[in-house]
Amino acid sequence: MVPPEMPMSDNDRPIFSGRYELYRRIARGGMAEVFLGRDKLLDRPVAVKVLFPEYATDASFVERFRREAQAAANLNQPNVVGVYDWGQEAGTYYIVMEYVEGRSLAEIIRAEGPLHPDRAADIAIDIAAALAFAHRNGVVHRDVKPGNVLVTTGGQGKVTDFGIARALTGNTSDNLTQTGSVMGTATYLSPEQAQGHPADPRSDVYSLSVVLYEMLTAGPPFTGDTPVSIAYKHVQEPPNPPSQFNADVPPALEAICLLGLTKDPEDRYASADDLRGDLRRFRTGQQVLATQHGGTVAATTVQTRVTPSPGSRPAPQSAPQAPSEAEAATPPGGTPTVASPTSDKTRIWATLLVVLLIVVAGLVYLLLNGFDPGSGNPGSQVAGDTDNRLRVPSVVGLDWQEAENQLRSQGFEQIIIEFQERQDTPTNQIFQQDPRAGLLLAEPNDPENPIRLFASKGLTVVRIPSVQRMDFLEAEEILLAAGFSVERVDKQSEDFALNVVIEQSVPSTEERPQGTVITLTVSIGKGEVAVPSVEGQSIADARVVLAREGFDAEVAKEHSLDFPVDTVIRSEPGFGRLAERGSVVRLVISLGPATGQVPSVEILGTTDAAQVEVALKNLGYEVKRVERQLGMGDPLIGQVLEIDPSPGTNLLLGSEVILVVGTGDAGPSSSVDPGNSFVTVEPSN
Repeated sequence: MVPPEMPMSDNDRPIFSGRYELYRRIARGGMAEVFLGRDKLLDRPVAVKVLFPEYATDASFVERFRREAQAAANLNQPNVVGVYDWGQEAGTYYIVMEYVEGRSLAEIIRAEGPLHPDRAADIAIDIAAALAFAHRNGVVHRDVKPGNVLVTTGGQGKVTDFGIARALTGNTSDNLTQTGSVMGTATYLSPEQAQGHPADPRSDVYSLSVVLYEMLTAGPPFTGDTPVSIAYKHVQEPPNPPSQFNADVPPALEAICLLGLTKDPEDRYASADDLRGDLRRFRTGQQVLATQHGGTVAATTVQTRVTPSPGSRPAPQSAPQAPSEAEAATPPGGTPTVASPTSDKTRIWATLLVVLLIVVAGLVYLLLNGFDPGSGNPGSQVAGDTDNRLRVPSVVGLDWQEAENQLRSQGFEQIIIEFQERQDTPTNQIFQQDPRAGLLLAEPNDPENPIRLFASKGLTVVRIPSVQRMDFLEAEEILLAAGFSVERVDKQSEDFALNVVIEQSVPSTEERPQGTVITLTVSIGKGEVAVPSVEGQSIADARVVLAREGFDAEVAKEHSLDFPVDTVIRSEPGFGRLAERGSVVRLVISLGPATGQVPSVEILGTTDAAQVEVALKNLGYEVKRVERQLGMGDPLIGQVLEIDPSPGTNLLLGSEVILVVGTGDAGPSSSVDPGNSFVTVEPSN
């Protein structure tokens, strides 16, 4: 939230440190929210993370916030979101970061479902590169998750939010880094973190492997009703192989993912660099190192070994099968011993200790981070929430209308049907579908990733005419002439004029049998808003003000004595006038004052005072008359005797020019023709 001292509104946006102007919120996390802003000094977009005011008085939270800025500011690497600045404002703290044009990985997975294995591997390579660089600089992220990975429009992955990262060489005596403090997100927590033990680079490797698993299957390996239950599964349960949910996952990539998910840190990749190297080997078609470990090491039965010595911690291990009683009673390097009732009691107490540690770790996690299914980064998915997932049914062999109805009855709404000529398939029958049947989609109704059905083309199938942005009556006539039925749905729109077709239910890139009903969504009008005041503003600021209200701007220029160069003199329509959103507002920009040369009466071609005054005003000067008394009948009566400033002087337009005009009684003999006269004016003594 924006601090109360600095409310956000269209006309009064907060500006931090006199430099960073906040526009709109783009993300919200557990202890802060992120705003799109503008660095007014460097004129560039930035992301501004603002700590919630209720945490600004908590020394531990402020320290974590400060550490995020320091840790990330020292990580200058293409796959790490850069940190530019940090400070304090309005009773809270903020961090200024690089603004990344794109989406979070969480949003992409939610919208697209399982990613193509190659794409998932490429994103994981970028994340591993960022983590490897951070590890070399002594920083463990400790909260690697899809919500903390941004993917640019060009497909590059960038890691953000080092908010709970700590320096490996830092002081571990404070409360922020004590062993036993559980930080991170339960869904992506490593087993050692879940048990409250210190995190190291291999913990980030585990979390990245969870992220890779989710990219391949559209869901994490472990889910549960509470963070505690999820943490327990990370420690005790093996993950199902990704191919069980997505048969398209290659065995080599599955082996890499499962090796990274090994319970014991000693059995995982030793570093993010090692994981990145194996991913690169997969992408270049080489044999991956993970297959040398069996490829399913993480999916084997898990056994917890506990030593009775004080201060030791339970270390989950992977084993291909449960040990015999003799093996269980054999100390490392020793000889088998007979299990006694005392050893049985020790194992029972050890198991209870493990469970107790997990419960305590979960409670600490809840206290530090809270548990709110509705909060977290925008686009993050609540652990265990699979209600919105749908598995794609098989519709190959069905009539296209029957196939479409079946998909809609099962909850699929975004469906595209393409007709192609097929000699081996009956008319209107589906011969191919994408995605394939059986695939579980995390976001089945994403308009950008519809279900595509390919049907055999019949003789009556024709291409749908494009009628978007047409007047409804014209669009209806075109569709009816093509043999389709038309249905109209009205919708209020700020972007389309009255009765203009906003969209059509079937795009013009597709074909349908004649008689198909085409639904047209038609605008019932655009909203009108008042033109904001932009007088005196710079061109850039005026454009921003107009854009906020939905206006486009065009520029015209003119000279002005009252407004500095490149500032707005006025807008057309003017301030307060009503205009439609999307319409063009003309900005009249000052060129500054213009100058001209005071003309002589010879140049003007007349000495008649009235005509000279009109000519000077037309040139942009203000004119003042000063009369000089002349004798009766003097031919210079009504004529210009002098011009001040003198002719030839450079003078700002709008400045005053004084005309000295002869006056007196012209008498009956005066016959000067004012329209054609030119009288030589002699200087007076």
